[in-house]
Amino acid sequence: MKFGIIGPSEDEIMPFIEDMSNKKITNLAMLTFHSGTYENVEVVALYCGVCKVNAAIAAQILIDKFNVTHIIVTGVAGAIDKVLKIGDTVISTEIAYHDVDEGILTEYHPWMESVYFKTDSKLLELSRAVIENNQFTQNVYFGKIVTGEAFISESGRTEIISTYNPLCVDMETASIAHVCYANTIPFIAV
Repeated sequence: MKFGIIGPSEDEIMPFIEDMSNKKITNLAMLTFHSGTYENVEVVALYCGVCKVNAAIAAQILIDKFNVTHIIVTGVAGAIDKVLKIGDTVISTEIAYHDVDEGILTEYHPWMESVYFKTDSKLLELSRAVIENNQFTQNVYFGKIVTGEAFISESGRTEIISTYNPLCVDMETASIAHVCYANTIPFIAV
């Protein structure tokens, strides 16, 4: 088992990278990949930069060049559901693009059954077990995440809620989920 860990910014991923052991750096496609181990598990971690295309490039390289078997997306997101407070954690159950028409993914390649990319059930089950068996200072929620290329205004927020009812929004997760879907790689977003 080998995990790819992607964060959009240096601040979001460097604390994890600093805790890795046996590190090796590889530069590809203007990205810096940090290979090593964490808690005796092989990992390759990087920050991809903000936006869907940067995230997709990073995910595909992790799969093609580093042969990762699973991908974890981590980073900051904007709260859509008013229950969320600063510092809360959201773990994905399903992910969609909020800025791509539904028919694009269901009527054309990759001919999905719905607009949602499903989080891997085993990773989700493992996450739920960790949450149930440990105490955290912040609240942890499981639910939908949506992705788009722009910061969301109040009017955009209302439309996203009525269409998707997500917990939060970001600019990368759906594109990574899309790459994982196309390559049958299990993923989860935190």
